[in-house]
Amino acid sequence: MNRYFLYLVLLNMIVNVIIFVPKILIEYRYNGAVMGVLIAIPIGIALNYFYSTAINRFPEQGLPEISANSKHRWLKIIHFGSIQLIWFSAGLITLVGFIDILVRFINPEMPKLALLVIYLAAIFLIIQLPTQRVVYFMEIVLFFNTPLIAFIIFKAFANDYLSWDSMLEVGTHIFERPSIKSIAAATYCFSGYSNLIIFNRVINGKLKVLNFIAIFIFGVFNLFTTFFIPIGFHGSDGANEYLYPWISTADSLRLVYSPIERVIFLFLMFYMSITLISVSVHWHVAYELIKGTFKEKVSKKQNLLILSIFSGASIAGVIFLNTLLLNKVTVYWMIVRLGFEIVLVAIFFIWARRRSV
Repeated sequence: MNRYFLYLVLLNMIVNVIIFVPKILIEYRYNGAVMGVLIAIPIGIALNYFYSTAINRFPEQGLPEISANSKHRWLKIIHFGSIQLIWFSAGLITLVGFIDILVRFINPEMPKLALLVIYLAAIFLIIQLPTQRVVYFMEIVLFFNTPLIAFIIFKAFANDYLSWDSMLEVGTHIFERPSIKSIAAATYCFSGYSNLIIFNRVINGKLKVLNFIAIFIFGVFNLFTTFFIPIGFHGSDGANEYLYPWISTADSLRLVYSPIERVIFLFLMFYMSITLISVSVHWHVAYELIKGTFKEKVSKKQNLLILSIFSGASIAGVIFLNTLLLNKVTVYWMIVRLGFEIVLVAIFFIWARRRSV
């Protein structure tokens, strides 16, 4: 089993517990979200399998190395540019959403831009590191945070106030026709595989079936936990009243014998580093793809220009995207992302098979 591959997928699953996916699924809980989750699982596993096996044909190479000898430069720039935009926007909405959470729940008096500057300083240091070092950093963050987050989830399942009846009530709507929004949100939990477009550089050997079995198990647990736990705590109707259902759920938990009794503060502390590395992974992919479009090594001026664009887009996002608008934009972004992923995986899988023949 290749642990780096699992890290990429697991990181994306964990970070989506806190921000957008629960809100979207809970909004459509009576209108096909349950069926949407069930449909999303085979779609997510299939995309993981086809893309991973295709790029695994080029061991220890990212897309820039794979396409280095391409004669169609303009086609390469267009291809790279579209992927850069999707990956950068994925990190951006996560960053803007989490900054809103921190200001709303931790320090309402702190300006969002000040918090953004702190995050950008750390992110820019990480994304410029070699891919191998980014993976090491990701491994350290997951090693320290995942067990603690798993413990909080265990406490949620073991809580006396968890209403299984509310969860079963939503489950009775399993045969409702699913919307594309719920399917797109649910499939995003599996999208960590797409970072192999750069992180395939650190994948040694072929991916085994055990990797995809593990992703299936983690994915099913992650989706149903993300969706049903807030409903169990706040009721099938009450869960939809919260902008961030899992934050409110964490605030419903107590650790009586802990130095910090309110779980929400521990929960957000763990997710600070999880969000940091998640945004860094997405932006590292975008950054490396931008570098890959240049024939020569990127100069200091070009590097500064890239980081300035990242900073400008982040500042604009924090200033102009309030919580409600960000949620609306994210819903439609996820639909576009799902369509883009399906097309990307199909084209790359066919191209990789023809090239390796």
